[in-house]
Amino acid sequence: MQPTALMSSWQPVAAIVIFLIIYAVWMTDRISRALVALAGALIFLVIGIVHWQDAYMMHIQWNTIFLWIGMMLIAAVMNRSGLIPYAAIYSLKWTKGGPVRVMLLLTCLTAIGSALLDSVTMVLLIVPVTFVITRKLELNPVPFLIAEILVSNLGGAATLIGHPVNIWIGSANPQLTFNLFLTVLGPIVLILLIVNVGLLLLFYRKSFRQHSLKAPLQHLEEEARSYIQNPRRAIAILIIFIVTLLAFVSQNWIGIETPVIALSGAVLMLLVSTRSQWRTGEIWREIEWETVLFFIGLFILVGGLVDTGWISLGATQLLELTNGNLEFAAMIILWITGLVSAAIDNIPWVATMIPLIQEAGVQMNADAPAVLNPLWWALSLGACIGGNGTLIGASSNLLVAAIAHREKHHFSYMEFLKVGLPLTLISLAIASAYLYFIIL
Repeated sequence: MQPTALMSSWQPVAAIVIFLIIYAVWMTDRISRALVALAGALIFLVIGIVHWQDAYMMHIQWNTIFLWIGMMLIAAVMNRSGLIPYAAIYSLKWTKGGPVRVMLLLTCLTAIGSALLDSVTMVLLIVPVTFVITRKLELNPVPFLIAEILVSNLGGAATLIGHPVNIWIGSANPQLTFNLFLTVLGPIVLILLIVNVGLLLLFYRKSFRQHSLKAPLQHLEEEARSYIQNPRRAIAILIIFIVTLLAFVSQNWIGIETPVIALSGAVLMLLVSTRSQWRTGEIWREIEWETVLFFIGLFILVGGLVDTGWISLGATQLLELTNGNLEFAAMIILWITGLVSAAIDNIPWVATMIPLIQEAGVQMNADAPAVLNPLWWALSLGACIGGNGTLIGASSNLLVAAIAHREKHHFSYMEFLKVGLPLTLISLAIASAYLYFIIL
């Protein structure tokens, strides 16, 4: 949509004004984010900015929603089976209770898991472990949770399957294989992980100085075993979990969508647990329904910005600024995508940028598709890094915040912003250097 067409109707103006007001309310943390998002989405639907059928069929990413529900169920069953507390206590034994070593272990596991699975799946598994460990060490879990959010988004950038953005980019350009993603983006992701974790340890160094272990380390193995009430059931659940992970990793070969894999694993775990003392209703209540509703509202809100032309206009203007210069285009895409991804869900932006990058290749007379690869790498890095900028920048951020709130360890939008935004800007600067000197 051209700028003149965009401003010829009242609806685009109403859409951006309403969205900015809602965003300002989110920043205050005084009203439920889900309630505000749903209220804004309903306004969009009532005044016709978004049509209900478009919201349901196009804008709400049901695959993402069902993937989260399936992984939340898996995490809940594993927690109740004792497997998560067992893993947490054993990790304490390996780290000997040192907070810095615990931080390094948790962030390494989160980053690797996010690259092989996805960031949402990994944080849903690692956060319960984190709470068990920090309770045992009498530490504030918030620094660990924020670190896990940051490394999950960064780790997901390293592979084709680690982040939905990369999957979309890989679909748009089949030449960008799993190995190519890992070869090109793996090194910069490793550098960014080292820098981010190092700065986090420096930022939270005072929090790590005051801790004590409630139980002697020699008793931890005995305590870990006490969490497994039914070894046979726990082994069966663990086998299902491993098979589910293998299915995630081999998703492209077996041809099964990730939501189906997640829900299948969850249903099998629940079936294995039917004879236990658990009630299925109790497991369902552990799903973060408020976060699910928040993202349904957010998908509709961002869909309204797409329908009224704001996202397309921004992307078009972005490419026009470059005037056919590949290096400049890559830098602009990296930074604008990073900043936009910090403010809104990055999927609609990336979905809009993909055809525009393809069109840019036509305008630049790019005969070989590989000529445009720097633009794809810039788009991927910008989207994944930018998710660390604010609390609503990525799905994993809000899921961790919701679980923390349930565990009475709430951290606000502004508290996360003080850490996430500076690290995001530093990461974008490092990624710019890598893009310019290594990729371009």
